[in-house]
Amino acid sequence: MTTATKNKSAWVRGGTAVEATSAASAATQAGLNWTVRTAPLLAEATPLTMDTDGVTPATYIDVPKKQAIIREDNNTVIGVVGGKYKMVQNMEVFNALDTLVDSGDARYTAAGEFNGGSNIWMMLELPQGINVANDPHAAFLLVKTSHDGSSSVVIKPVIERLFCQNQVNGLISKGYSRGTKGYNNYTYRMSHTTNQELSINDIRNITNLTYTAIQDYELTADVLLQRKMTREQTVNFFKAVWPLPTTVEDKPYDLLTRGERKQQTIALDARAKAWAIYSESETQENIRGTAFGAWHAVVEHADHYATGGASRLAAATLSGRNDRVKTKALSLLTV
Repeated sequence: MTTATKNKSAWVRGGTAVEATSAASAATQAGLNWTVRTAPLLAEATPLTMDTDGVTPATYIDVPKKQAIIREDNNTVIGVVGGKYKMVQNMEVFNALDTLVDSGDARYTAAGEFNGGSNIWMMLELPQGINVANDPHAAFLLVKTSHDGSSSVVIKPVIERLFCQNQVNGLISKGYSRGTKGYNNYTYRMSHTTNQELSINDIRNITNLTYTAIQDYELTADVLLQRKMTREQTVNFFKAVWPLPTTVEDKPYDLLTRGERKQQTIALDARAKAWAIYSESETQENIRGTAFGAWHAVVEHADHYATGGASRLAAATLSGRNDRVKTKALSLLTV
């Protein structure tokens, strides 16, 4: 069993831990008890002018098929969306979750926002966790949406390896998707441009499939733990995760263009940090030398050591922006 590290969960770094029995209470504790409204967008047609005849006010024209999303508690614009965009208030998303908490199927853990409230989220912990290689893992449901058109309403399972606080956002590929092709099958999505409403049955289906995701994660972990990796294989794996064109990989730094230097620096830095995690970190003590350890070195790098600072990394983890590198790494090991 590994020892706890200084790493903190994305939902700790990027939000507020809550103790609540209702979504309303959780939202209040996390400062999410605000609403949004739409407002028409105007473009300046003629500017304000001042001359000897006085002041001529600016004139404005409507911007067609666009509208602004106003956060009402501080009167700020947090999004510009299309004319067919359907607003979904924070509590419209969160209130549907109370049935899971009331039945004992989940508990509120944390909630938060990023990008000024353009994106909001809530995390619920499920009562059943797992152990992989004597490491405890917790299971969560991540519920999130946006007010700027960047995300639909999303509910997806999250499996967290507790000692390193690595977050796996339902990356195993089997499961349930509601009428949306091309997305992870465990992910529920409700568009902001339809008349769909968040359904209790849909939430329960996702909850049930979260346990299927846990089983798939365990099976995948078992396979990867059995696969031993040499130093050379692991180094080559990190190279495949963060590849470079041959012309950049093998060319001396002084002969690279400015763009190529940046590309090379980013890839080499990521590989080096992942290798340091894999070869030196206490989070690898019981999984080092295996494909599972190599994968989690990539996951840990993405969640805790990539560039951008703690708050930005937390947002990348919660939003799913860094899922791509985690998925790519897993696919390289499971093909």
